[in-house]
Amino acid sequence: MAIKTVTLPIKGMSCSSCSRSVEKQVEQLEGIISKTVDHDTNSGQFTIDEAKLSEHELITTINKGHYKVDLPEGITTSTKEIPVCPTCQITGAEVPNTVLRSNLKPDTLKKTVLEDDFNICMNPACSVAYYTSKRNQLIDKLELKRELYFKEGTEKEVICYCNNVDKQQIEVVVNQHFITDWGEAMSFYRNKVQEKCEMLNPTGLCCRDLFDKVVSDIK
Repeated sequence: MAIKTVTLPIKGMSCSSCSRSVEKQVEQLEGIISKTVDHDTNSGQFTIDEAKLSEHELITTINKGHYKVDLPEGITTSTKEIPVCPTCQITGAEVPNTVLRSNLKPDTLKKTVLEDDFNICMNPACSVAYYTSKRNQLIDKLELKRELYFKEGTEKEVICYCNNVDKQQIEVVVNQHFITDWGEAMSFYRNKVQEKCEMLNPTGLCCRDLFDKVVSDIK
């Protein structure tokens, strides 16, 4: 056994849910001994058995998800090509399968093969929510328990799915209470603030960047 501990800078994390998402992504790798990811420091510390897992393989696995290792200039890893949505022919984005388990209606979940790599269609005009190239699985937006905020025809434009706070509620706290901080805004509506984006947000992403954009647009 050849033990090595590496610290990797990771871009895109903004909350504890982001940190957990990165940890979950690598926890099934053979050769992972320990892992600690911290969004506050934008880094992760991983102890690996180099006889079973190389640092390059670890980085490549992390980079398959939403959050990316901030590699030094000149060093790259292979990038996975995202297939286009079969309905609108527009390239989507990767989405973790934990999102599907939490957001699909029971009947749809039963017939869905979760072993496939799923993508989310980001085209507002397209009715497709998730799709795969393997087995050609298509999941319509109406088959989700939670509406995708950016799709046309959405009744409630939810910004934070973890705490069920929509755009209209954010407008209230910004305009009437002068609150522009994510934590303060969520606490205004919820006694116990949740951060489980990798499960509750149908996009699989943390909402903080979107929240900041909404606040900026309101101001």
